[in-house]
Amino acid sequence: MPVTKYRSIEEMNHDWRWKKPGDPAITRKVRLLWQMAERAVQPVGLCIPRGIRKYRSVEEASRDRDERERERNDRLRKVRGLKNS
Repeated sequence: MPVTKYRSIEEMNHDWRWKKPGDPAITRKVRLLWQMAERAVQPVGLCIPRGIRKYRSVEEASRDRDERERERNDRLRKVRGLKNS
């Protein structure tokens, strides 16, 4: 990605490359960003449980969160071919 130096705020503001409303390039860029994000989390998922979970204590909630993080890390290691440490 190129780096651009500006001498003033006015020069920087003048250089913005905003798209006009309705420009098809906006839709293409948004679609590309969503595809990149999907590929980034596809093999492992976000591991966010659905619904509401109720806990009797903060410790129980922490244990559940730690368990989900451990499962997610294990899946990441498996997908990336890393050994468990």
